[in-house]
Amino acid sequence: MTQSSASAAGAAAPKKAVSPLYLVHAAVCLIIMFGFGQLPPFEPLTPLGMNLIGIFLGVLYGWIFIEIVWPSLLGLLALMLIGGMKPVQLLNKSFGDPMVQMMFFIFVFCATINYYGLSRFISLWFITRKCLAGRPWLFTYVFMGSIFILGALTSASPAAIIGWSILYGVCDACGYKKGEGYPTMMVFGIVFAAQVGMSIIPFKQVPLTVLGAYENMSGVSIDYASYMILAVAICALCSGAFILLGKYIFRPDMSKLLKLEAEKLDTEGSLNLNKVQKTVLVFLFLLVLLLLAPNFLPKGFFVTKFLRSIGNTGIVILLVTVMAAIKVDGKPLLNFKAMVDSGVTWGIILLLAIVQPLAAAMAHTDSGITAFLMNAMEPIFSGSTPMTFAIIIGFVATALTQVMNNGATGIALMPIVLSYCQASGASPDLALVMVVMGCHFAFLTPAASASAALLHGNEWASASSIWRTAPVVVLVSWLATALVVVTLGAVVF
Repeated sequence: MTQSSASAAGAAAPKKAVSPLYLVHAAVCLIIMFGFGQLPPFEPLTPLGMNLIGIFLGVLYGWIFIEIVWPSLLGLLALMLIGGMKPVQLLNKSFGDPMVQMMFFIFVFCATINYYGLSRFISLWFITRKCLAGRPWLFTYVFMGSIFILGALTSASPAAIIGWSILYGVCDACGYKKGEGYPTMMVFGIVFAAQVGMSIIPFKQVPLTVLGAYENMSGVSIDYASYMILAVAICALCSGAFILLGKYIFRPDMSKLLKLEAEKLDTEGSLNLNKVQKTVLVFLFLLVLLLLAPNFLPKGFFVTKFLRSIGNTGIVILLVTVMAAIKVDGKPLLNFKAMVDSGVTWGIILLLAIVQPLAAAMAHTDSGITAFLMNAMEPIFSGSTPMTFAIIIGFVATALTQVMNNGATGIALMPIVLSYCQASGASPDLALVMVVMGCHFAFLTPAASASAALLHGNEWASASSIWRTAPVVVLVSWLATALVVVTLGAVVF
């Protein structure tokens, strides 16, 4: 095709008109962000506090009704114009924040895991154990457990897609058809496991965003090792609760699974790892080990001192550097540019970049926001125990995340958690765990999460089946989380 004909074709192509609703949402976002601060301050809020609340509400509105990227960038600009931050200071506290940088390198690392096919290996390895043969419910529990691990090591969407591909193979081998009970239950169950599994490691998107926001506001950090113990216990109980719901409430036909030969599901030889894949798997174990090691090793040990000196971000950078330096057949084990292009979710990076400086500014005494929230919450939570508060705030997070972005939900609740803890002197640990876990129970609507959008677009899952399944699973998951927090929370933290 010649240049002129290509130009003519481009000119002839119909241009998609901008939706009027999009323009309305964009206008509302701008008005809230820059107009809220023009209102008279409500005591004890200051003019700066009003501006910061306006920026926060404007960004939140943009995240919910528009997208993540440009409202986040606009929020950064607003912090320079009306939020009392100079450009250099803002950039240091946003893109220069260790958590933002760590998230970037975690994305690069996880992209490498996917590139070498280790995600599929992990899932298939679990479900091809001989002890599962002839035990359909145990097979299903282990299958979901493997997806929990995939969600923790990568992210929910790729874990769900890999899980679905294996499920389709199971259905084909057993003779299940679209619309039957077992595949319908498991299409949802895989998304459930992938989404909730992301909560296990506190260095992933939502935990890091929410916990980082609280740390910036309060200066208090949560014990990551203790968090992981509770998160693993919650995931195990939620998975078991899902199996019980399947067995006694959903009751699909499991007889076809009795003769499943799971080893035949490995049609691509994924279970036979080559030397390169084994090397990458070693780096995966090293990542988890080194991130948790400072919590267990003696403080005076030279390894502990080294790991603490570079911090969590430095540990991830160290492993990425070593992987990029290793050559395999003349090429780096980790192709940095390719992994950045395929693995980094820039929307999450930008979300974190605005959250970190905004959360710190909102918590500063000059804004009056913390004092305002403490006064507003006094009649609501006065006399309540820290455990009661944690359970209630966890339920609020669970409800809000069905219609709001996961990270945005958690961030919106952090000022409330901070205000309560400062007023009562309570530790924030259990409330933070309940909020983070609640933000992962996001399945009811397509707006709940990226994996929920995938679920609602899957032709094996009808809207009616999702609405029959999701509310029950969400409620039971919140109850399971509350049970673990009540029984183990005080012991672990």
